[in-house]
Amino acid sequence: MLKRLLQRVVATMTKVAEVAESKSETVLHDVQSGKIEKHSAGTAKDRIKRARYAMLLAYQGREYFGMQVQKEHPTIEGQLINAMNKLGWITDEMKEQPNLFHFQRAARTDRAVSAVRQICSMELPRSDEYSVTGANELNNLLPQDIRVIAMRRATNAFHPQKMCCARTYSYTLPTFAFAKPTQLTNAAFRISKETIDEINSVLSIYKGTHNFFNYTSRREFDDRSCHRYILSFECGEPFLFHDDIRNEDVEFIQLTVKGQSFILHQIRKMVGMVITVIRELQYKSYIQRTFESERVDVPKAPGLGLLLERVHYDLYDRKHAKTHEPLTDWGSAVEARIEEVKFELITKEILLSELRHQSMLQWLADLVRHDFCADPTAEDVQKQGFLTMAVAKADEAREEAANETVHKDDTQCDENNQSQVNGAPVVDALETEQKPTEAEKATATPS
Repeated sequence: MLKRLLQRVVATMTKVAEVAESKSETVLHDVQSGKIEKHSAGTAKDRIKRARYAMLLAYQGREYFGMQVQKEHPTIEGQLINAMNKLGWITDEMKEQPNLFHFQRAARTDRAVSAVRQICSMELPRSDEYSVTGANELNNLLPQDIRVIAMRRATNAFHPQKMCCARTYSYTLPTFAFAKPTQLTNAAFRISKETIDEINSVLSIYKGTHNFFNYTSRREFDDRSCHRYILSFECGEPFLFHDDIRNEDVEFIQLTVKGQSFILHQIRKMVGMVITVIRELQYKSYIQRTFESERVDVPKAPGLGLLLERVHYDLYDRKHAKTHEPLTDWGSAVEARIEEVKFELITKEILLSELRHQSMLQWLADLVRHDFCADPTAEDVQKQGFLTMAVAKADEAREEAANETVHKDDTQCDENNQSQVNGAPVVDALETEQKPTEAEKATATPS
């Protein structure tokens, strides 16, 4: 029995030796062919644990062609991804294909539109350092008009656009945009409480679900994507900002709108429509007509004052409150930093740019003649607003003055012709009559 046991042990050891020898030959072959290096590199890469992070950032969009990457134009994402690549957070391949590290954003802001609480997400090698030093490291490489405020760990399934339950935008503009027809549209204008109440009354019409196909482009009435839900739309308190160029204080005001989501140009067109109604260039009831199937041309306010204020993750925050930090409210310290960056980087630039370029004043000058008819080939429809009628009366007055001048010229011409008949010019004719020559006198017969 002992002999059989020894035979089994010897047989087992022989098999182990054969397997070991076979593996050694395979490894040696892989080393010679270069396969062993590739296999090891792949294994090391697979061992790197990755996690998803949320990034809070603010930016002044004036110099950029929107948020999303465009190869031929500078964008916010382009600058951000380049900085992450320089820090070694992502590879060159990921830089060219951001979907490889699951880069997403909450809102695709348009060209020249700014944001103060934009949220992005991405998968990076797992590290606690991102939350501590990540923002400063990125800011050292980013241009001054893009600032990363903070970073936080998010759930692996977090998607900033799909999990966002609402977005809040603001629109800052000079209060003289709401001047009545009997008031001057200039820097001396100061808005009244009654006008603010009227603005809020008009803004409330937009609350709820409506079809906003007239507030965007290249969409039809039956396109379901044009239906948007507005939670709130309010007018804030006015504030003064000093114009150093003209040495005067100009009054500004901010409109704030919160909705589930917005379509292209929607907010600017809502603001443009409200201004038109308050300035009495269109009836308040006309807003309801813009939600209907008839195509109308809603005026679009300048893009300068538009700002993405906040993206909301209320459902996400409640669901993951025990395991992850909230992404809607980042805490008092971060919020204080945001307000500081907001004024210096964005709000101040909006105010200064408006004072320098007077974009709202120029837009208001064109608004008087705006045609709500959507057909560009249709004849202009004369709107019966106060300013429109004033312009028409001014045109009539100029035409009458021109006709009166022509009439005076014709009258003067008639008087000159009449004076020729009465004799004054005839005397001149006698004075210029040729005198008879000496030969004519000699041959003349005496009377």
